[in-house]
Amino acid sequence: MVSYVKENKTWEGSGERLVEFWEYLSTQSWVDHMPHFTNYWDCWRRLDKRIASGESARRYFSTKEFILTGVPKVFVPKRPVVDNRFFDPLNTWYIYDNKPLKESFPISTNFENGEPRLLLVAVDIQEAAPVVFDSYEKEDGTRKTGYGRYGIMKSSISDNDAQNDEEFEHIIRYEDGINSDFVLASCSVPVNFDYTRLNVENNTLSSVWQSKYGDGINTKQPNSRPNGSTSVRFFWDGGLLANTPLRQTYLAHKQYWRRVRKVEENIPRLRFGIINLHPIKQEYLPSDYDGVIDRKNDIIYHDRTEFDENVAVLMSDLATLAKSLITLAEKNGINKKAIQEILNKSTRGASLSTGKQEKYDDLLRSIVDVDFVARLERKNDNHTISNKTFDFSKTTIRQLIQDGYEETKEQMKGVVMGDIEIPR
Repeated sequence: MVSYVKENKTWEGSGERLVEFWEYLSTQSWVDHMPHFTNYWDCWRRLDKRIASGESARRYFSTKEFILTGVPKVFVPKRPVVDNRFFDPLNTWYIYDNKPLKESFPISTNFENGEPRLLLVAVDIQEAAPVVFDSYEKEDGTRKTGYGRYGIMKSSISDNDAQNDEEFEHIIRYEDGINSDFVLASCSVPVNFDYTRLNVENNTLSSVWQSKYGDGINTKQPNSRPNGSTSVRFFWDGGLLANTPLRQTYLAHKQYWRRVRKVEENIPRLRFGIINLHPIKQEYLPSDYDGVIDRKNDIIYHDRTEFDENVAVLMSDLATLAKSLITLAEKNGINKKAIQEILNKSTRGASLSTGKQEKYDDLLRSIVDVDFVARLERKNDNHTISNKTFDFSKTTIRQLIQDGYEETKEQMKGVVMGDIEIPR
């Protein structure tokens, strides 16, 4: 969708592009080729209600086939990895190669051109840290992602202006934009898919950060590798840490406007919507193994951002209160210098993005007002199965698209989005 808007300068038609993409990926299983399979299966269900529905059986056996043979335009099975640790044949590791999805191109977008911003989240497996790939440029004009510890570069310890040479421990550069490797890194589901491998620059940070800039940073002794050395690191699906990356979106929005756009106060409001694909509520209690696994997966991967949303709104309210009290104090003759002395005091907490200790003044100026939240909840499906993430059958894809239309129209009725009211 972002590529479509970049190419055509409009969102009109982007939905159709998305539907075309899913139609392109979908395929038919051997079950889909069997006439009246679901009707035949439902005849057995009439004799015993414990038997799955015909639609559940169609999905179940379709995904069994896809797991064994792959999906031509999505993933293909690799040679199984036998268990050389416990010598247990039941512990064989079945993994898949998602190279068939690599038919995309780098995505780089620009705010000045009115282009949307794309953020993708992966997880560095060894760091257990979220890694955010961004289609917008950073303050130095490059496109890159920094993560891990943050501090002074070791080569700058003796520099008088070392603070200007602060950096993250790990850097991933992508001057041409987000490419398919980053997309795959953000959706490489653990166990089923192999690690996604990316080239990462490694920096050695100085251990003098604490004495120069306070206690808000991890100061473990860094390793001895030279700055800028490159190594291969391994990544998994960002959903492990942030299946709904509200926090990462909030931080990226704030950093862009403060560091790139140089906006110190009144950062534009953040309006966001959340689509939860894993139902939070389920009316019935599963009693079979597949149903239990499916419910467990929904609970693990469902949206858990309500607390983050409440914190964002609360911080916005507290900032408004603090600014009102400052204005009131100035109107009542309180010395501005005395007020500024309070604002210059260090906070107990540290920046979530860098770990660097901030001042109360920084805290007030960096608050982002959350203007609107729309939450769309995918309804529970009585025909659901535990391997639904492998179901690329045409029948399921088309049904999901239709369900998406209907459920969205129903849940958006009467929703007020800023000054826009969604018609009933």
